[in-house]
Amino acid sequence: MTDIRLPLGGLKFSVRVAILCVRGDRLLANTAENLGFWFLPGGALSTDEDVVTCAAREWEEETGTRAGPLRLVGVLENFFGPTHKRQHEIGFYFRMEAPPELPDGAFTVLDNADVICEWVLVSEIATRPVYPLAVAEFLKAAPGEVRHLVERG
Repeated sequence: MTDIRLPLGGLKFSVRVAILCVRGDRLLANTAENLGFWFLPGGALSTDEDVVTCAAREWEEETGTRAGPLRLVGVLENFFGPTHKRQHEIGFYFRMEAPPELPDGAFTVLDNADVICEWVLVSEIATRPVYPLAVAEFLKAAPGEVRHLVERG
């Protein structure tokens, strides 16, 4: 299997899945030293892989725990990056309640020692910031609702 990340027409096109892991009033987000922003656990969809399988695989690779029930809450068309490194990403966003075995404090991502998982208060995700900005809208999705958004940065 190959990650779906392709150079196309002067930009990089990719398909990504991400998990909005929630524990009470907190969202699990990744960051790295001196990065200055947070992003969601997840990764690139591989060829011949469906998005639910990808989300569960990425979750297990990063945390070492099995994914709980995953509920699709959003699809994002995301255009970002400087002119010389422009990206077009299609993202599938799943909400999941935090497994009880996840630590309450920060911990290192298993497949990348430079990345740390931290709990961010949902009320602070607009000021932290957590990318993509659509995260705030996706967290508001009611059961059975899937939101479609476009972000141009």
